[in-house]
Amino acid sequence: MYLCKFDEEGKRIATVVSGIHFTTEKDKQSYLKDGYIETSDEDYQYYIGNKGTGKNGTGYVRGSDGKPVDAPAYEPTTDEKKQAIISQYESDKEVLKSQYADAMMADNTELADELKAELVELNNQFDKDIKAVEG
Repeated sequence: MYLCKFDEEGKRIATVVSGIHFTTEKDKQSYLKDGYIETSDEDYQYYIGNKGTGKNGTGYVRGSDGKPVDAPAYEPTTDEKKQAIISQYESDKEVLKSQYADAMMADNTELADELKAELVELNNQFDKDIKAVEG
């Protein structure tokens, strides 16, 4: 038998096992008084990931009915979103810089001018995307 403790979002935060962490009814009751909930073996298998990761790929949490339900989809933080934008921007800028250097070495000023214009567009889009994430 498993006794699991869940946070307010239904995520399992602790587990104790009969015969390992407690052996008497008195010990079991102390865990129950501390907020642990009896959990069946089948439900426990969902919480620890042995039944897959659910429809959102984020596992399972304890639902309001006391049964495992799909955990909500992961929502990246503002900082994570900004970092993704920055990483993509830096990658795109490196490509443009390399193409620009190739164009200059080949004396292709027309292509170099097009690449400069693309860099301006990239910078403007970057600023716009960062402002959108920051709200």
